[in-house]
Amino acid sequence: MNQVLTTPPAVGAPRPWKFPDAVTTQIGVGTPVHVFDRPGQYVATVRVTIAMPLIAEPRDLEGVATIMSRTLDEGTELHSANEFAAALERHGAAYGVDVSSDALHVEISVPVSHLAPAVELLAEAITRPAFNRADVGRHVTIRLGEINQERANAGYRAREAFAAHLFDASTRRSRPTAGTPDTIRPLTHVEVAEFYRNNIGPERAQILFAGDATGVDVAGIIDGAFGHWTSSAGTALETPEPIYLTGNRIVLVDRPGSVQSQLLIGCAGPDRRDPAWGAAAVANHVVGGTITSRVDTVLREEKGYTYGTRTSFSAPRKGGTFSLGGAVRTEVTGAAITDALRILREARDGLTEQEVQEAKDSLIRTAPLRYEQADSVAQQVGSNIANGVPIDFADTYLTNIAATTAAEATEAYRRYVGTDGLLVVVVGEAKDVRPQLEGLDLGELIDL
Repeated sequence: MNQVLTTPPAVGAPRPWKFPDAVTTQIGVGTPVHVFDRPGQYVATVRVTIAMPLIAEPRDLEGVATIMSRTLDEGTELHSANEFAAALERHGAAYGVDVSSDALHVEISVPVSHLAPAVELLAEAITRPAFNRADVGRHVTIRLGEINQERANAGYRAREAFAAHLFDASTRRSRPTAGTPDTIRPLTHVEVAEFYRNNIGPERAQILFAGDATGVDVAGIIDGAFGHWTSSAGTALETPEPIYLTGNRIVLVDRPGSVQSQLLIGCAGPDRRDPAWGAAAVANHVVGGTITSRVDTVLREEKGYTYGTRTSFSAPRKGGTFSLGGAVRTEVTGAAITDALRILREARDGLTEQEVQEAKDSLIRTAPLRYEQADSVAQQVGSNIANGVPIDFADTYLTNIAATTAAEATEAYRRYVGTDGLLVVVVGEAKDVRPQLEGLDLGELIDL
């Protein structure tokens, strides 16, 4: 049988796309509710984002917010932990919680047909937690075990050292979000319940729904579950501006037995308040944001130092960072750092029109896929709220990207990367790596 060859159809221009619109109301206690109707998305996500900057944690009890978040569903005033889990399972619901430097996010994903009882369970966890002594104690023990596991991981050790040496010690972000053994160990149900009472309430919250709302009174269901929420928490503290440490410096974290060196190189960066946030994203895409970027082309393709490295601009509510991260073979640690720094510095000389156009096309044309699912819409909007930008910030971001020129991308990059020096963190076999670092002329070598 002869195979029939056909000419592939021409690829048309992408259709116009924008981030989904919301219908915004509020519940009886004044908490805003944003409904994103996504026809055909029969598994809906309801996400509650509560302003909770970690500066509210007592200095000697840092990590209390994490323990509190993990025990919200570990027994409530109405259900034991096992009963609550069984109720979630009956409705096919998935429950999740996350703590960032600025907010608590609690969400539930559930078939729309079971929305009402699932939202009742979500409200129960957030508004009526029990904080039983045994459950809090168990999560303290679990967290202490996690810290041991995390510190055995090279990537975690690099991020921990990077934060500790990029930010001044007075800045909360210089220390782990989920606490240290010394601050976790003293926690009991008493401290957790007190932190909850002082920091969780309807005045700090916004509630998001994303999913198929056809024939469903979403606002009514959410009001029925959360409309009588009371709290003495009041409004949240405002996150202060971070204090950065500047200058070229290198930190070596000894990890005996490592056959690779984990690298993390970076500096201060913009946050979403900066009009150049979109241009910075374009520049990052060119320099190290993809497998075809400048950094990966050299370190992975040409030199074979690594399986891959990535750069990123990232930011919470105030103050961002730029970083390049990846693992390289121990014996080429010094050479890889030298090449990486050269690429980062040379990018300050200018990005090409072709590079910038390809980056813009990638960032803009993949947006519909990134926000295809209901949960991704809710998570993006929750992030926007936590970071203090409008709920439709994704549209502004994409519009700014589309308008970015090569000169603007270069300027956004040049303004931050290398301007006030670069911090280099290396986690690996110190006795093999140290001699490679001593000749790099990167300022003080800090040995951990």
